[in-house]
Amino acid sequence: MTRLTPDLIEGVPDDKIDLDSRLLKMTGKTVKGLAIEAAGLEEGDIDLTKFRVAVVPITSGLGVISGFSASVDAIVRRLGMESYVTSGTDVNGFAQAVEDDVDIIMMADDNKFVAYNTRTNCQTDNSFGTAMGYSVALKNAAGGLEGKDVLVIGAGFVGSWAVRILKDMGANVTVTDILVDKANALRDKYGVEVSTDIGSALPAHDYILNAAPVSFPGNLIRKGAVISTPGVPHYFDEEARMKAKAIIHDPLEIGTAVMAVNSAKYSSRGKE
Repeated sequence: MTRLTPDLIEGVPDDKIDLDSRLLKMTGKTVKGLAIEAAGLEEGDIDLTKFRVAVVPITSGLGVISGFSASVDAIVRRLGMESYVTSGTDVNGFAQAVEDDVDIIMMADDNKFVAYNTRTNCQTDNSFGTAMGYSVALKNAAGGLEGKDVLVIGAGFVGSWAVRILKDMGANVTVTDILVDKANALRDKYGVEVSTDIGSALPAHDYILNAAPVSFPGNLIRKGAVISTPGVPHYFDEEARMKAKAIIHDPLEIGTAVMAVNSAKYSSRGKE
């Protein structure tokens, strides 16, 4: 998991990013709508108000990221779930959540961010949630991906999931990574194409999922491109923003929302 910094998420709790409005223009769906679709559900399939969520601050490793727990709590509340941040941290916080009999526990250390369903002992991690959320966002913004060429930048945890998900959506996937062996491993596993020249691959694609913490100059972006970009840090210059039809990005919300809804679907409680 890419370690966020407080400045990247400072606007999340109060929704200063106004993400829903931007997503509606680009994809036709809100964060909640994308998360429900990403979980393989339809509106009305699940009542999210029936779920209680505890967000546990974790101090191990480099410690708590200022504002992270409050941001996750706010995102979950915007989905309609009941949520709170535990007063205890680490094991103490986890124990508090269990004693409170919550349905889902969300927590993150330096390496992993999970939503754990206490009813079914199933978890959804952020790499999958982010890849699925941004793939669904790209699909909606593109009007479907069946038979369309999609470039995935980055063959790490999120990029690897995205390659698999986009392939399942019917896209013709090309993957690129500075570590060519990682891209080649995805080619061998999923039968996708590999590009070793990002300078030629970017302007050749209308649809891009950028899962790498890198930025690219606008002259490499194709006019009318649709870019779904969970990569952090995130930056596109003015030329890229002028040329692209859509640049879908937020520092935390889409992936977290998908995690929460996907975790909820494991429990029959939501169908009562």
